[in-house]
Amino acid sequence: MFLNLIKAVFSIFRKIDRKTALKLSKVIGFTLYITNYRKSVVEKNLQIAFPEKDQKWRNYIRRKCMENIGRVLIEFPRQPDYVKSGKIKDIVIFEKGLEEIKNEKGGAIITTAHLSNWEIAGAGLAYYVPGLVSLAYRQNNRDINQLITKIRNDSGIDIVFHDQPLKKMVQVLQEGKFLGILVDQNALKHRGYFVDFFGLKASTVNLPAKLAVKFKKPIYFLYIYFDEKSQVYFLNAEKLIYQEGKTEEETTYNIVQAYTKAVEEAVRKYPDQYLWVHKRWKTRENEEVEKIYD
Repeated sequence: MFLNLIKAVFSIFRKIDRKTALKLSKVIGFTLYITNYRKSVVEKNLQIAFPEKDQKWRNYIRRKCMENIGRVLIEFPRQPDYVKSGKIKDIVIFEKGLEEIKNEKGGAIITTAHLSNWEIAGAGLAYYVPGLVSLAYRQNNRDINQLITKIRNDSGIDIVFHDQPLKKMVQVLQEGKFLGILVDQNALKHRGYFVDFFGLKASTVNLPAKLAVKFKKPIYFLYIYFDEKSQVYFLNAEKLIYQEGKTEEETTYNIVQAYTKAVEEAVRKYPDQYLWVHKRWKTRENEEVEKIYD
């Protein structure tokens, strides 16, 4: 029943023209805003990241954040059509870093964040640079997982799941492909390092850094942003610069801090397009003493 409802909604999203779809995304966003979806989490995150800003600004960012979620939902089922028709090249434009990535003949690790439309960022990158494999979490509902994965596959993105053996990811790199990994969500202690993010230590996934060090692969940070006037997304990528440590672990830590800093810099540019609903600082070094969220 739930699956059929989602398919019906996605079918409607696909049939309407893009201009209408983007207008509808604002309605979805406004609905999320007035119903206070994840309001307390967004408020806490914005207070941590931008303590100098007032309540009026935080309300505006929360509303725009919800609009961005609406845009992601509307565009997602439409992505395969964009790719198949070739419209993707007009909707997602590579602003910086395309040639550098293309020149990585041995493949690379692409780190990214939940900034603007991260789903269409994958579709855009896969269009410009074939051979993208993204790391994803498997949905608990098998049918929903298959639906989401099919849309991603039809957008040109191959998927490897977190619960699959590590050798699957290693194989991607050994084949000279590009492994895309989101690096801005809260990580459990055994999966991350505590690094600075907006002035507060945040547990951050260290897998991309470990892979880069172990297999000597270049590592990039890529982000996308949406221009409301032109209704176009712009991709930006750059190779990460980090300091080599005295040990592999120290180098790995430095890489984690480097891509976390890159995420912060991108979010500071476009705070209205970031996914503030996530409990980014949930894992604490001493959870009994410091608890960020209620």
